[in-house]
Formats: sequence, C-alpha cells, structure tokens
Amino acid sequence: MFPDKSFAQLPSQFLLFGLLLYISLELITTTLLTYGQDFSVTQQTVVLCLRLVELIGFMLLIWKCQVHESLGLSKPNQAAWIVFFKVSALCLLVVGLLYVVHPPLFAYVQLPTWLYGMMGLLLMVILAPIVEEIIFRGLLYRMLRERWGVWVSVLVSAAFFSLVHHGLLLSPQLIGGIIFALAYEWSRSLWVAIGLHMGANAAVYMLSVLNV
Repeated sequence: MFPDKSFAQLPSQFLLFGLLLYISLELITTTLLTYGQDFSVTQQTVVLCLRLVELIGFMLLIWKCQVHESLGLSKPNQAAWIVFFKVSALCLLVVGLLYVVHPPLFAYVQLPTWLYGMMGLLLMVILAPIVEEIIFRGLLYRMLRERWGVWVSVLVSAAFFSLVHHGLLLSPQLIGGIIFALAYEWSRSLWVAIGLHMGANAAVYMLSVLNV
C-alpha cells in the first residue's frame, strides 16, 4: 500500500526550530486570548494574525533550510493527483452514505461565532489548512515517522491534531488527521494533504452556515 521509498530525511535544524516556532507562537496567542481585553471581539483578529505569522515564519524556515522538495511542496505529479482524487472520492462516498443513513448527524455542525464572515472563511479554508499541514504533517508526522514508522506516526500525529483542536483525543479531527497523514504518505505531496484539508474545512463551513 505504501511506496517503497522513504521520505528524504529532514534536517534537525528545521525540525527543532519549526517546533520552537510553533510552540512559542501558540503560547503567545493563548496568553493574548486569555488576558486580552474584549476577548469575543478580538479573537478572530488574534488567531488570523497568528496564522499569518506562522505561515511567514515557516516559509522563511523552509527557504533557509532548503526543505521545499523534502516536504513535498514541489508541484504535485500525476501519482499525487491520483491519490488526491481517490481519497476525495472515498470521503465523499462515506459522507454521502452517512447522510443517507442518519441525516440529523449533519444538523449538529456548528462553528464558533468568531469564525463567520470573510475573515473567518479566509482563516478556516485557506490559512489554517496550509499552516496546520506544515505543522502536523510536514513537521510532527515527519519527525515521528523517521523514528517510529508509518502507522504509529499516523495515529500519534492525528491524536495531537485532535487534542489541539478540541482538547479531546476522540473527535472528527482525529479522523481528519489520519486521512491527511495517509494521503501525505501515499502521495509524498504536502499539497495533497493541504487540498484535502481545505475541502474538508470548506464543507464544514458550508454545513455550519446552512444550519444557522
């Protein structure tokens, strides 16, 4: 099922500084959201700025460490596109079957109020998928995979993905994290994982708007 060749090993400098960048910015943001004034008004702005700073920081780090190709950020090849369309089709089939079997399940899809509007759409559908795939698949998954192999790394990185989003081990993000990691593994393209993540977030956003 998995390709025979391994990922190119990432330099320890990228892994170390990438992890420090992520942890530092998340701590700063948590502090601002916890102790800042007018929390409900500024939350969207704070999180949007965080994602922009993270994106710029990681782009600079990727350029500095020359890991563009190693991360799978080159133009996707035909095999990567095939993985993208196969995984997308399978996900759509599963969602369609769930809707047929139990339609009320989709009536409970809701987002925090601060995620609505154009800025919320930009954050959820564009910025978050790019930044989170660099962090959770390009950084965390790859770091784990070099030591523990595929399956342990898929499950552990997906568990962290779920915990960061909801503080829960079992959540829809756990399933999403598994799917994105496997797609990355099969395609060797981070763009495939980013595209799937964007599609999933766009679907959730649309369902939430329709349910308002």
